[in-house]
Parts: sequence; structure tokens; C-alpha cells
Amino acid sequence: MTRAFQKFCCALTILGLTACLPFGSRSPHRDGPPSLRVDFDSATASARLTWERPPLKGFVRYEVERIQNTEYQVVGRLADGLDTTWVDDGLLGNRAYRYRVSSVFAEGDEGKEQRLPSTVVEGGIHRFVDEWQVSAGLLPTRVVFDLNGVLHVLGAGGGWVERYDRGGNPMKRWRFTEATNACLETATLDGPSAAFDGAGNLHVVYNTYTPGQPPQAQWAKIDAGGQMLWTRPLQTVFVRHIAIDDNRVFIESISHLQEFDTDGVISEHYQVPPLMVSSIGFWRGSFAALVEPLGFDTAGWQAPRLVVYASVDRSGVNRVFGRDPLSSTDRGAGLLKRPTDFAAEPKGDRAFVVNAGHDRIEVFREGRYLTRWGGTIGNGPAEFRFRGKASVLGDLGGSAPVTKEVVAGGIARDHDGFVYVADTFNGRIQKFAP
Repeated sequence: MTRAFQKFCCALTILGLTACLPFGSRSPHRDGPPSLRVDFDSATASARLTWERPPLKGFVRYEVERIQNTEYQVVGRLADGLDTTWVDDGLLGNRAYRYRVSSVFAEGDEGKEQRLPSTVVEGGIHRFVDEWQVSAGLLPTRVVFDLNGVLHVLGAGGGWVERYDRGGNPMKRWRFTEATNACLETATLDGPSAAFDGAGNLHVVYNTYTPGQPPQAQWAKIDAGGQMLWTRPLQTVFVRHIAIDDNRVFIESISHLQEFDTDGVISEHYQVPPLMVSSIGFWRGSFAALVEPLGFDTAGWQAPRLVVYASVDRSGVNRVFGRDPLSSTDRGAGLLKRPTDFAAEPKGDRAFVVNAGHDRIEVFREGRYLTRWGGTIGNGPAEFRFRGKASVLGDLGGSAPVTKEVVAGGIARDHDGFVYVADTFNGRIQKFAP
């Protein structure tokens, strides 16, 4: 082999494109590198590697390599030449992973080892796909999909719904009030909330501000074509959340949870337990809430949880997501801090949570932490700004709004599994792959 050819082969190997090896007569001969296949699975946050088995004469082992800071590091070794699969789990979302598998052979009587690298495969889970800005001043806090896959965005700063197709192309906006939103800071920023019923009507609950008066809780119903059907006041102090299970409408205020039909007829009252609720929803027919304990509550929690209840009255619990901190500086996986919203798989076991206090999206599966992405405050792709300043009521007695630093953010999934995040204080929607 000439020196020039050696330099050429070395350059290709560094780039991860191919491999040229000086095998002797007893070494395996190939026209190119063995093929490698990698199946990335977001449901398990893992990558399954399967590779071509080269000629086994002189075989010693396989070395599974993953790129780290531009260099390949061995993350697995297999001594059985017939074992050509390996699983790398614990992958993080929105991160590029590059793999190759090197077959190691003993060369000649001295047993000098030679390496035959495979092709290189790159991929990942929940990779960034797209982003788009919403109208200035909207402060997007909630995102919901209708039955046709149209994304609806609501914000603390405006009395309208912005609508986009899944590519981020704007559609006609719908207005639900001409009045100023009255927002409140509880655990998070409480602004308008919305949900669709089984017939495709959009229901929006919100509070309006009039100087010198307490906030007025309102409920608006808009049909699938954008026509306002009605607006009516709610008999409550401050409305915070809405969730709909087919045609059962649940509206939560500071003091209680009320159940209505889709025409606005009330049927039941439920007491709210001593937990600060950031978001509510339904997961496969079960009532779910993102809650933050008020101090050290009766469950012994020190940090927020996503709770799936056995019934709407919250008398029993089916499953709990999240954990308590291990120390005062703990920011580790699965620990929620001031979470603002969640989206659950309709038929799967995963829940996606806006973990606003840690500037990231947290994913749980079967009650346990699975993966995450984000963690950086900024305005680049997959960076989030869930903390910022907003106008909120100083109290519920009619005082003027004040500007405070709050946390806010929303999340939703479409029917193909793409994840959409309301990046509130960057004024945009970010889209991530399933």
C-alpha cells in the first residue's frame, strides 16, 4: 500500500465514510465496509443496531462505537461473532447520535489486531423539525389540535385563537373576546384555556379585566367553522382550566371543579384538593392533572407530579409521574419544577411535560422517566424560554395588573406523534419529530 493511499484511507475513516484496511492473505477481504442499520425508537428512547457479519476467520470481537465530541468511543463489546445486534438505551431527545461497529480480527501468527469499521449511521429521537413565530404580544401558553389536525394557539396576551396547519402556515384566526385578558400567577401563569368537544366545537375559558372590578370568568363556544355560538359568564371567582371527555366538559377554578354538558348545563360540583393545579386533561378516559403540592402535602410530596386519577373526584390514583429532589441542587432526570402543561399519548404509555422550571421537555413512560430535551434558555432551535415577564393581577379584588416574572408554556401532539411546544417568551411554536 502506498503512502498516498494510506493517507487517503485514513482521511475517509476519520470522516466515517468508509475504511481501507491492510489485511494480509489470511484477513477477510471486502469490496467495502460492512453495512450497519440503526432503528431509533422514541417509545423506548433507544437505538437498535444490526450489522452485517463479515468473514469470521481470525475474528476476535465486535466493538460498538458512538461518536462523542468528534471522536468515536466504544460503548459495547461482543465476543460472539454470530451476535450482530446491540441496543443503546437512555437516549436524549433532539440529539444527533452517530454509530458504527468495528469488527476486530487477529492478523497473522503474532495476533496483531486489525479493525474493519462498518458504515456510519446517524439519527436520533424527537429531533427538531420546524419553528414559527406567533403574533407579537400573544404570549402563547396553550396549544390544542382539532379533529382535522389544525393547531390552535391561545395566549395570555390576546383574546384570539391563532390557527396553523402542521407545517406552520397561518390560517384564519378566531376571536373569542374584545376585552383584555385578566391573568393570574399561581404556580404558573394562568391565561385562557381551551379544548375541543366530540363534535369539533372549540370551548375557551378565560377571565376579562375591567379597571376597578374583580375579574369576570367567561366561557365561549366556537363551532368547527369559526362561528361564535355563544359566550356566557361562569359563576366562579377565577377560571383556570378546561378539559373535555367527549361531551363532558370540566372547568376548574381556584375553588372547585364543575362538570357541564357541551351546551353549558351544569351537572356536578367537585372540590379541589389542596394541590396547586397547572393543567388538566383526560388520558384514555381517566382524569389527569399536573399538580404542585402546597408545602408538604398529605402525599408527602416535595415536588410537582403528573397524576392520573381513578375518577374525576380524585378519590383514588391510578399512576403518578415525577419524583422528589435528592438535594437542594438536584436538576436531574424526572424531577419536575414548576411544570406548566402536559400531553399524553391517547393509546400509549408516554406523557410529555413542559418542565418550565428546568427549561426542558420531560418524557415519562409507565410512570418512570424516559427521556428529555432542552435545558437551555435561549432562542435557538430546541432552546426554550419558559420564564419571562407578563402582566398579572395583584389580587382578585379589582386591583390593577402588575408586571411580574412568571413561568408559562404549552404542549400538544398531533395524530402522527409530532410534538408542538408553545415557547412562550420566545413568542413561537417549536415542532419536534415523534
